[in-house]
Order: sequence, then C-alpha cells, then structure tokens
Amino acid sequence: MNRITLPEATLGVDIGTTGCRCVAYSDEAEVVVMAECFYPTSSPKPGWAEQDSDLVLAQVEECIKVAIKSAEEAQYRVTLISFSAVNHGLIPLSEGKPLRPCIIWADNRSAPITEQWRLEGRQKEFYETTCCPIHPMYLPGKLVWLAKEEPEIFQRADRFLSLKELLFYRWFGRFVIDASIASSTGLFNVSKFDWDEEILRTTGIRREQLSEIVPTTDVFRGVNRDVSDRLGLSPDVRVIIGAGDGVLSSLGAGALDPGEVTVMIGTSGAARITVAKPTLDSQGRTWCYYLADGAWVVGGAINNAGLTLQWVREKWLNGASFEEVEMLSAQVTSGSEGLMLMPFLTGERSPNWEPSIRAALIGLDMAHGPGHFARAAMEGVAYRLKSVFEPIVEMAGVVHSVRIGGGFIASPTWVQIMADVLNSPLEILEEPQGSAFGAVVLAWLAVGRKKRPRCVHETISGKKRGLP
Repeated sequence: MNRITLPEATLGVDIGTTGCRCVAYSDEAEVVVMAECFYPTSSPKPGWAEQDSDLVLAQVEECIKVAIKSAEEAQYRVTLISFSAVNHGLIPLSEGKPLRPCIIWADNRSAPITEQWRLEGRQKEFYETTCCPIHPMYLPGKLVWLAKEEPEIFQRADRFLSLKELLFYRWFGRFVIDASIASSTGLFNVSKFDWDEEILRTTGIRREQLSEIVPTTDVFRGVNRDVSDRLGLSPDVRVIIGAGDGVLSSLGAGALDPGEVTVMIGTSGAARITVAKPTLDSQGRTWCYYLADGAWVVGGAINNAGLTLQWVREKWLNGASFEEVEMLSAQVTSGSEGLMLMPFLTGERSPNWEPSIRAALIGLDMAHGPGHFARAAMEGVAYRLKSVFEPIVEMAGVVHSVRIGGGFIASPTWVQIMADVLNSPLEILEEPQGSAFGAVVLAWLAVGRKKRPRCVHETISGKKRGLP
C-alpha cells in the first residue's frame, strides 16, 4: 500500500524520569504500536539528581524513530506527534548547547536556599503568585543555587530551559515552552499568565533568557530536515507541543469532571483533580498546573513511590522480579506483622514539602523476611499517597470516582492495599498509557478531531474495580 494512502495514526511521546514511551493510536483510540527506551539518572553528590540531556534526547528520538517505523510495518502513517514531558528540569544553555547536566525534579541541592526563603516568610508570596509551594524541585531555588555554586556557568548561559524546550529548539529552531510546563516552574504568575518579574529578580535571570510561552495545543510544522530524515518523519507531519506529564495523565484518565480523582504510581506518585481555574489550598499542601483553556489540575505528589519498591527489590530482595515481589508480599498479612517503612528515600514533596526528611524502617525483628520488606514498602507508599489524597478530597468536596493507573496496577496486592488505605473503591484504568494517551487527546483537540476535552470519556473507562 502507498504510504500516502495508509490510515493515519497519532503518536503520543511521553518523556518521563527514567525513560520514554511512544504510543501510536488510531483515530478509534486503539493502540497501534508502542516503543520504549530508558536512560540513567546520576547522583554525583548526596541529594543531587541530574541527567545528560543530549543522551536523553538521543534516546527519545530513537524511540520515536522505532515507533514510526513499527507503525508503518503495521500499515499506519504517523501524521500527528504530541508530547508529554516531565516537569521541573533545568538546563543552562549557551549558543544552543547545554553547559551542564539537566537538574531534574528529584534534585534537592537547593534545599538550604528554599529553607531560608521559608524562614523569611516568603511561602505565601510564592504560592499565591505561582500556585507552586517553595521547594527545591522548582526552578527558583535551582537558579539561585547555580548562580552561587557554579557562577561561571550561570553567567555564560544565555538560556535556561527544560528537555522538551531543547528538543523543540533542535526540531524547529525556536525557544518555546508550553503553558503547562511553564506553570510548573515556580516562575509563572498564574494571574497574569506570564513570567513573574519579581521572582525573576529573586533568581537573577532575565525574561529574555526564558522561552516564549505558547498554548498546549500549539501546532508546529516544518521539522528540521536533518531530524526529519533521521527519524523517518512524514513531510506533512504536524507536531503538537503538548503539556506536562502529570496534567496529561489526568486527561488520559478521563478524570475531568468535578469529584473525579486520579491516583497514579510511577517512579513517584500523585493524586489529582481537574478544576476550572487556578486553585489554592489554604494550607499550601498542593500545587496547581495548567492543562488547557478552562482546565487546571490541582495535585499533590510524593517523591518515593515505585522508586521505593525498586529500592527494596535491589537492596533487600537480591534483585527479585516484580512477579516474585508480588508473590512474596501476597503471603504477608496486612500490617506486615509490625514492620513499617517510611518511604522518604529522596526527601518529600506534598503535603509538607520536607526535602531533608529521610526514610526509616520501624519495628524490624528476627521474624521478618523478604515478603515483609516488600509489603511494608507497598503499605508505606499507600499511606504516603493517603496524605496527599486527603487534601485533594477536601478540595473536591464530593468524590464520585477514584481512578488509578501506573505500573503498580499490575500488582493485585498493591491495588488492594491502596483500596484499603484510601477506604475507597478504585477504578483501574483500561488505558494504561495515561500521559501518552493524554498527549494524543490534546493533539486531537488541537487539530479539530475532537471538539472538547471531555470527549476522552467516549474512549476510556475503568475496566476493573478494587474494593476496600
């Protein structure tokens, strides 16, 4: 069949913390093909977390290339590409080249700076302006740390941007940032829908060092010829800039109406609801990021979710497979016979924003074995998610559904633990690729294939339920 006559597919590209997932969907929202790649995170000093942006983007492009080729082999032509990307990364750039590794969301090196701002009573100022609490994951602290600790790099940098911004610069020759990623930087004034001049003065950077803010539905054409040839892109491909992975997870889950909560576990974990306008928590326990016109996402995130179980598998269970961990944990009774794991391996975000807190095992005795460690990790993560779920429920008022997704849904034991701890029925999502699918739905909205965000309800629903 001639390539031009092949049915069209939309590729959702989800650039995550530990890897990238590319999922091609037909217009009927059926998965055509999927490709994955992985990349490392380095921690050269305690509390640091950074990535080689060139390596990450090379892997992302290879993943896109594989997905496009696989789609053609499945007799589909990718004509739309839409991006989901992790938030809070910082790359100083000079003449288009990174000056150092990307400082990612999990990095806590700026904790002394953000703690000083807290002591100075600036929490209200930052939170009410940006809907982002003071915390090292946000860009203000990272930028001030860079100016103090790596002044040569700070002074040389003509741009400060994230991974997706760097990719779009290389593809289209423009410095642009979608409004969703911008709203999660801690530099964005939600009332003015623009960079905040006072916070920029605090960080010591200028407006022209940041990218142009564009709608999440902006459509780009004319991919750089070298990139297009290398990846096998169609000459008429349209690229939608997309949004942050968290808000697109909610869109992909179809949790857009009042009272619909999503709970997700990947490397980190989060609970979220969609609201019509920027919304603050009276106690500052949550954040609020932009999704699209008339849609913002309020959420709370924990640092150590799937990361905790991975740590237990590697350090305590001799590298046991996920299936082995599931079997071991299922053999242990609720409460792990008194063993508790407080999962603060990399500090914590919501609800108390404590980057310096650390993990603890409590109640360990001679009777405990591998299964106890596995189950204690699952229970510890579930109780941490409860601590962010409760503020979300308070803000939602009445909760009609709780939709869950992420890798943990493959564990019946973990799902049951979550249902018990949250004391709520759980809908297990039929579409497991939440953020990638959310990016695809956003692309359909951008080009007019769907007329409204809530159209996602027509293509997705929960397939199973977990009961407390």
